[in-house]
Amino acid sequence: MSTQSGAGTRWLRGLLSLAIVIGAFGAAWFIPPKLGLDLSGGTQIVLETQDGRAGTEANAENTDQVIQVLRERIDSLGVSEATMSRSGENRIIVELPGVQDPTEAAEILGQTAQLTFHPVVGIAPQQGGGVQAPPGGGGGDSANAPADE
Repeated sequence: MSTQSGAGTRWLRGLLSLAIVIGAFGAAWFIPPKLGLDLSGGTQIVLETQDGRAGTEANAENTDQVIQVLRERIDSLGVSEATMSRSGENRIIVELPGVQDPTEAAEILGQTAQLTFHPVVGIAPQQGGGVQAPPGGGGGDSANAPADE
């Protein structure tokens, strides 16, 4: 009896192993790999923070704040899987996979934030933007209503 059940489990293990191997080959065949910066091409930019004119020091804390601002600018580029890291206290390494024009990327990263004002074309008519009393004389909570003088 024990030889019968042992042969059955061997067949089951063999079929399970075969299914796993076929699944792994299928995944390798149909799912394309995500290539890194070295294989897919892209741009690597090294930036260095400097002390500001107003006396702002280029230290690790300020460099981290610069990284956050740059991350928002990179997100506006639409680059997927961009990596940014601080190297030392005042260097920032930016890797942009798929970006083939390093001058365009450097221009976008180096832009100074600007606040712009635009003239108002027209004024929209007011349509009862205030608080209105409920219909029916207020019939709700009259205990907390202010008294008329």
